[in-house]
Amino acid sequence: MNKKFRLVLIVLFIGSGLFSCVKRQGKKELEDNLKAAMGVYLNHRPGIDTSRVQFTVLEVVYYDDKKDYICDFKVHMKEKTPDQIKDTTGTMRARISRDFKDVTRSY
Repeated sequence: MNKKFRLVLIVLFIGSGLFSCVKRQGKKELEDNLKAAMGVYLNHRPGIDTSRVQFTVLEVVYYDDKKDYICDFKVHMKEKTPDQIKDTTGTMRARISRDFKDVTRSY
């Protein structure tokens, strides 16, 4: 009984030591990852002609939900037409998964 208890304590101690070494993302790094995920989503969708329309994500405000991040982005859009260049800045809302791979726009 004593050997089993000692073995369990050793395993718990080693396990907690390993998981305490995992680096958590800082606020700046998380914001950069969210902006990059939204930028990839906007600029690399099917049907978007990136030679004509270009999106730049400027700012992000996010809420850390249980399953994903709920984000409000400030986005600059630049559109080139044959006779002029149009640009505008607006806001977009999206949900981004914890691994930054799935982006779902909210309207």
